[in-house]
Amino acid sequence: MGLAACSSNETTSTSNNSKAEEKAQKEVEKAQKAEEKEKAKKEKEEQKEAEKQQEKEKKEQEKKDNEEQKKQEENSKPAANADKVTYENEIKPTIDEMIKEYDEIWNQDWRPIWGEASKDPESLDKNALKEKMESITNRYDALSNKNTAFKSGSKLTDPVLKEKIEKFRVEFGLATNYRSNAGRAVTQGIKGLAPMKDRMNEAQKSVKLSDQKLLNAVASLTEVESKLGVSRN
Repeated sequence: MGLAACSSNETTSTSNNSKAEEKAQKEVEKAQKAEEKEKAKKEKEEQKEAEKQQEKEKKEQEKKDNEEQKKQEENSKPAANADKVTYENEIKPTIDEMIKEYDEIWNQDWRPIWGEASKDPESLDKNALKEKMESITNRYDALSNKNTAFKSGSKLTDPVLKEKIEKFRVEFGLATNYRSNAGRAVTQGIKGLAPMKDRMNEAQKSVKLSDQKLLNAVASLTEVESKLGVSRN
């Protein structure tokens, strides 16, 4: 065999080897792509399954939370009903009685004489005015003591209702004390313990403060009755 033939055979052999390697490389790449595709598909399926599981767990948790909330609401109903009964039978009657007395003292003893006393206190009979003012002071002091002894709000189970009733008690107590102070201020002026004009101004100031405190007390009471579904009248 000649040199040229030898060289030709080697070239052909090299070419065939190169093609075989190229084919093998392509097969490897194809296999890798197939593997990557399969891996991506598997990961996608796993992610989808994980999301599905999460959604399932979320729904189960929501269902559990709803059932728990429903259970709590059902459990709170007897307590709410019990508080309503307690309020209507043991708390409201005393509160209504105290508010009624608060207004009666004002309408019976203070209002009939205050108009004239605030304009020209010197024109009034000092003894009669003194007696009326002392009566006002004593009656409001007695009402204040009754309010202080009023502890029935502690019988409620709802802490928010307890707090509101206690706020009513505090504000109503301040209202009665300011009304009592108004009568006491006028009495001091009559006795000459301080200038009458100054004492009348003090009385008017106390009356305004008492009105504000009563409004605060009634506002707290309204919140309690609204929550319990109880009518004020």
